Amino acid sequence: MEIAEINRSWGTALAEGDPRGVEQLLRRNTRLVLLGHEWSGSTKAAEAAELRGLVLLGGAGGVPFAADDPWRIPVGAGLADVLEHVWAPVAGHCPGFLAALRAEVLGLALIALEGRYLLGYLHFADRKGELPRDLKELAPYTGANSLDVLWGTAPTSLGPTDVLPLLDESLPPGVRDLAAVHASLTSFDFALHLDRFTTTLGALTLADYEGEDPGDYDQDEDFVRAVNGEFDRWIQFCTCDSAGEAYFLDMADRDPRRSPRVALSGINGTSERPGEPFWHWIDHAVPSLLFCV
Repeated sequence: MEIAEINRSWGTALAEGDPRGVEQLLRRNTRLVLLGHEWSGSTKAAEAAELRGLVLLGGAGGVPFAADDPWRIPVGAGLADVLEHVWAPVAGHCPGFLAALRAEVLGLALIALEGRYLLGYLHFADRKGELPRDLKELAPYTGANSLDVLWGTAPTSLGPTDVLPLLDESLPPGVRDLAAVHASLTSFDFALHLDRFTTTLGALTLADYEGEDPGDYDQDEDFVRAVNGEFDRWIQFCTCDSAGEAYFLDMADRDPRRSPRVALSGINGTSERPGEPFWHWIDHAVPSLLFCV
């Protein structure tokens, strides 16, 4: 399918409240295909993904959520109530982020893939104009308002004393609370992982200069900071390709709640300490990265 055809099909499926159409389109979602490959080793895994629950703006086409879903979503709840239920454990920490979800999300789909559950948050990647109160009133696709999906995996299975590589400790406050809602959040160009960490800014920076003469870069601020070890405890946990930025938990710099502050490195340089408090970053930066609001 061409992109325009996919988006026209999404418009039809949502306006008609067609669960079968939604399921078929979700199986084609690029990020879901990548997740299926990550979990199974096959790019075909997403073709067997099953819709196990669906709630849409306006209430049409609903599918009761599976009784064993990790979020225990109540049967018969509307979209706003489902969002409130899923995010209730951290609602007091990120009201701005939750307001963005309520304003931007068109529907919520529960998908079973390779023995795991995911929640798919349906939203427009480039929304123009206001959302309708009911998807029956959704305007036909004309080039804007292309449909995207933010995928949230199940809550982390890590215990409060499980020590993670690179962190050298258990999940810290804030990070642990958010991971109890979703262990990861990923979309087309956004990836946030809260229960596995693979690299540091120090390692990434030094890799960029591998094979070069260090003397040629002794005036490069980031190189000097990396050589001096300043970035050794900056743990990458999030990337956003469209923003050209990566985000790091600064394990040596905590906010008053003992959560690591969030630092960034991007095309415009690397942030200085102190970084943003973790929940402030979730509340103010993430809505813009996801929804351009």
